[in-house]
Amino acid sequence: MTPFLKKDVLLILRDRKELAILILMPFVLIAILGFALGDMINATAPTLDMGVVVVDEEDEAEGLARFQEEVRSAPLPEDAKTALLAASEEVRPQRLLRDMLESEALSELLAVSEMELEAARTALERDEANAIVRIPPNFTYDTLRKMLLERGDGATLELEASESSPLRAGVIRDIVDGFVRSVNFQTALGQTSGAAPDATDAPAAATAAGGVESVSRYKTVNSLQYYTIGMAVMFVLYVASSTAGRAFLEKRQYTFDRMIIAGAHPLRFLGGKIASGAMLAFLQLAVLFLLSSLIFQSFAGQPPRFWAGLALISAAAAVCVGGLAALLTAMNYRLQTGTATDLFSGMMVSLLAFLGGSFFPTAQMSDWLNALGGWTPNGAALSSYLQMLQGADSARWMDDVYRLLGMAVVFAAAAVWMFPKRRDG
Repeated sequence: MTPFLKKDVLLILRDRKELAILILMPFVLIAILGFALGDMINATAPTLDMGVVVVDEEDEAEGLARFQEEVRSAPLPEDAKTALLAASEEVRPQRLLRDMLESEALSELLAVSEMELEAARTALERDEANAIVRIPPNFTYDTLRKMLLERGDGATLELEASESSPLRAGVIRDIVDGFVRSVNFQTALGQTSGAAPDATDAPAAATAAGGVESVSRYKTVNSLQYYTIGMAVMFVLYVASSTAGRAFLEKRQYTFDRMIIAGAHPLRFLGGKIASGAMLAFLQLAVLFLLSSLIFQSFAGQPPRFWAGLALISAAAAVCVGGLAALLTAMNYRLQTGTATDLFSGMMVSLLAFLGGSFFPTAQMSDWLNALGGWTPNGAALSSYLQMLQGADSARWMDDVYRLLGMAVVFAAAAVWMFPKRRDG
């Protein structure tokens, strides 16, 4: 198998036209789509129809009562206590957050519901919701204490975002982050000036919720990152058709017949196509990712763990492409024509790219098309890359890796079954 692998790699490296298609063309498309369609990928249009689940883990009334009791027992003038107690009644952090999420301005964007944490996470996994906003225990008490008494570290809002709908999750995170930045700024401004919030001033009260920080479970994906991955998983499919096309050319030039006459087993030849297709696919993915990272800074600053995950997913995708190359080779040899390769490169790659989400996120398509795209080689690879890039646990994106390896086994088995076991005329 090694001589076959070496031969195929040397042939592709000498073919400048093939190298331009496999490396230069996707890189150009990454630049065009990444910059031209960046606004669409990062859009915050009202048509997103986003779902937010609020998980309330605190007793707001108990927190308010606890704060007011602390104020009453504090060594402060009675006028100051009265003002603080009035302010605490008007400025309720949890109510301010809920009013923001359920405001008329966001009513066309967000559908807000409330669940227990376990049910909320189930909804998130099923893509029935795009983000979870967790209100932790003591949220009201800690926030009021920081805001009005300048004591403690404040409270933390936790945002768990969906990895299957990164665009919607990113918009929700931006909305919550905007709320957090506003209240932090107003709180810092009030503390600097030494003025307590005016309980009769509704706008001031609405922007003075105290020290809150947003914690996002998953990272967002920008347009350059998305199209780097999208174009990579699309053009890696051309490695399969290119490998199969060269294999059929070897048959027409009687190279395959000479190998068989020399005593080489047909399946060794087929195994060589799997190995060469996989190696070339892996090299193509590696070059595209490295170039995009160096020139566009798509993956700049990522830790070694990210690159290890990228290599693992790329290896699985490459093995799948190798199996696909063997299947196309077997079909060409069985049919005694290169129609399978021509049909795949001319039409099937574009169809798979559409279904797999190379041009736009599959979340924008219907549910059944979205599910179908996940069972394409490029769609499974794209999903795995995106989940890993967002920081999801390896157990989640490894499901797609196993799917890629499963497809590779199916492709290889079908190729072995279909490939002629003797020299046909």
